[in-house]
Amino acid sequence: MRKLALILAVAVAAALVLTPGIAFANFAIHGGYTDDTDACAGCHRAHTSVSSITWSDGFGNSHSALLVSSATQIYQFCYACHGNDAQGAETNVEGGIYKGTNYGTQNAALNGGFAGDTNFMGALKTSDHIIAGSWGAYGGGVYGETTVGATGDVIGQQVGAGATIPMTCASCHDPHGSSNYRLLADQVYGNVVGGYADDDHPTPYVTSNETGYPDGTIGDLTVGWKKHENGHEQMAGGGLWPGYTPNYTKPLYAKAPTSTASPGGDKLKGMSGWCVGCHSVYMETGTPHTSYESTYNAGDGWGYVPRHRHPMNVDLSAGAGTTKALAATITPAEVPLPLAHAATESAAAATNTVDDWIDCLTCHRAHGTSVTMTGYANIADPTNIEPNTGSGGVPPTGDSALLRLNNRGVCEVCHNK
Repeated sequence: MRKLALILAVAVAAALVLTPGIAFANFAIHGGYTDDTDACAGCHRAHTSVSSITWSDGFGNSHSALLVSSATQIYQFCYACHGNDAQGAETNVEGGIYKGTNYGTQNAALNGGFAGDTNFMGALKTSDHIIAGSWGAYGGGVYGETTVGATGDVIGQQVGAGATIPMTCASCHDPHGSSNYRLLADQVYGNVVGGYADDDHPTPYVTSNETGYPDGTIGDLTVGWKKHENGHEQMAGGGLWPGYTPNYTKPLYAKAPTSTASPGGDKLKGMSGWCVGCHSVYMETGTPHTSYESTYNAGDGWGYVPRHRHPMNVDLSAGAGTTKALAATITPAEVPLPLAHAATESAAAATNTVDDWIDCLTCHRAHGTSVTMTGYANIADPTNIEPNTGSGGVPPTGDSALLRLNNRGVCEVCHNK
């Protein structure tokens, strides 16, 4: 794998060295294209591509991606820049390390975790989102309903009844730019999770509290990354959003975008609203504390029964109080997990308070983790609780479920039992 990544890196390097600056999300080779752009040639060859990688159109027809190099899997092509041995990007997604100095802590872990077999500390990967194949999304796809925000019974949707989802880098990210934070695609698994009312009016689901991040509202339209907006001019102090400074090692997630109808944030959007594009039954869609239930077969031995889940996109204050989880104010030291802050909260002031939201990335990393599951967190059969009988974690995943802390440390950090 490393030899292949190195070969791909050499093949693409000639184009990348001509690309000015660092290729931030929606900038340079990943977006903000001009009418006379040369960025296309960094990845594509119009008539002479030898890569077998394809893409599917809206009618299900496959076409060549016309990529440079001989890669056969899209993640292999992405690792040409974002791999352990690559020089094309400061973000080593394979190893989960930030290699630069200006946009995070050098050699620190990336916010999303890592996608390769080991991380920079040498620990083995215990779960990830990237595989060379297809799988079902828990709480969606094979294991649940396939519509965004579904809450009712999933009639007949047993294990294996739904379509599997091919999982690779492009399953979640759009390499040509998107309205969302970190190139998160505007459509996943056929569900709209961002997009554009027109070229000048992005409607993202996911934004950020990073310095200078383009967020806000114009009427009912959220301002995000515009199509063809020149990111390099922004970095130089021009454009609509001057001074944008990404941070690849400090989580600065924002609450869901606001609108006239949802001034406090649309609870069906944000990072959690994006994730339920695949994990379709994992988020509250109605009255809080009454709609965190769906009926489906999770493949864990319990069969087709009601499933209860943790509330998402809710204020941390829902668990505050002397008889509940936390007191009225929470410091980052007390909650070493990232919460979602209001879009108006600056990066410098983004500290955890009871007004912040719990979303998917509060407990999970997106790419992969090396955390371990032992004791009651590692059982073979959920219907027969016997510690340390499993193979790395509680079914149905059988792994560490992309959690940020060992065992169920993510529970204890907030609930303080």
